[in-house]
Amino acid sequence: MLVEKVLNNNVVVSIDPKTRKEVILMGSGIAFNKKAGQLIDERKIEKVFYVEDENLGNKIKKLINQIPEGIFEIADEIITHAIVELNTELDKQIYISLSDHIAFAVKRFKSGITIKNDLLNEIRRVHKKEFKISLWAVDYINKKLDVELPEDEAGFIALHFVNAGYKETTMKSVESTKIIKDILNIIKYHFTIELDEDDLNYDRLLTHLKYFAKRIVNNNQHESTDDSFVKMVSNTYKEAYGCAEKIGEYILNNNEYKVNDDELVYLTMHIQRVVSVAREKNNR
Repeated sequence: MLVEKVLNNNVVVSIDPKTRKEVILMGSGIAFNKKAGQLIDERKIEKVFYVEDENLGNKIKKLINQIPEGIFEIADEIITHAIVELNTELDKQIYISLSDHIAFAVKRFKSGITIKNDLLNEIRRVHKKEFKISLWAVDYINKKLDVELPEDEAGFIALHFVNAGYKETTMKSVESTKIIKDILNIIKYHFTIELDEDDLNYDRLLTHLKYFAKRIVNNNQHESTDDSFVKMVSNTYKEAYGCAEKIGEYILNNNEYKVNDDELVYLTMHIQRVVSVAREKNNR
């Protein structure tokens, strides 16, 4: 394979001889003293990044030229780790967003600037898998670059994985996380109770709220189906249904999203379960 373009000492652009498509090759010192047209030492190739989208490829090449050497490679290692741990595909845009974020976070640290993550606790609770990976990522960055990024950065990085999994913008992930936080607070204050975060029903509620919040921020509204079931649930679980209605009012007032009867029923069932467990635990 031949060098098409040198991006930095450890990253070059080449053409795959089999597919004739552009690839980004990474490896320690792979581009040292190399120029366009010269042969690449394939023993130094540690990672091959296939550029399937030309527009994305151009953005990545431009980014690598703009950020400090080594940042893109670190981001790539973190993303590879995340894909394995989450067992899912991630939107390729994360290679740009995460690399850029890491570069800026390191720059902030070296300038003595710290940013508090006000949603840290909610991100830790709501996006547990992504946050665990992000703690690993912060530790990896700190060791690789000899910096001391704080735990707050794990919260910011976790949202990049949430975005890439849902294929949403960071702003929408922040909105979703805030909606989930506020719904949990409504439930706590409505029942004057602390929820058991170790309870399986709490995890089920969080999973439901993630997709519920996603529908809200994307304004994906659906029609209700079965009125008789709604009446049965509202009569059987009056207190939980009242809380669900309060959540519906909050969503309508703050997001202009009309929570339909089906969604109220699902919220009621999840609320009933977590509150019942929490009350049982408190009465022991």
